[in-house]
Amino acid sequence: MKKFILSAVLAAAAMTASAASATQAWIGDYHLNARSGPGTNYHKLGTFNPCTAVHVVAYNHGWAKVYFNHKYYWVSAKYLQGQSCHWAPKKKHHKKHYNQKRHNQHYNY
Repeated sequence: MKKFILSAVLAAAAMTASAASATQAWIGDYHLNARSGPGTNYHKLGTFNPCTAVHVVAYNHGWAKVYFNHKYYWVSAKYLQGQSCHWAPKKKHHKKHYNQKRHNQHYNY
């Protein structure tokens, strides 16, 4: 049992150390799929918003293994950039619909 606990502690320390020594990068101007492995044949785990800061810990044939929010993901390396940027989601504009039927109603008083 002690060996298992020691192994778990050492593994956690190694993951933290690799994340700490990672290179910071930012997702480019696109929403970018986060995958479980280095390729489109791996499961999509989610999507990064543009300009999200991540830590790159490894590269593999055009894919980058990134550390974000205490988890590891794979993203296409060509969409990463070395400088920060700013992105804000577009505000949804609610259109007021003109109701022709209601407008043409006549009221008899």
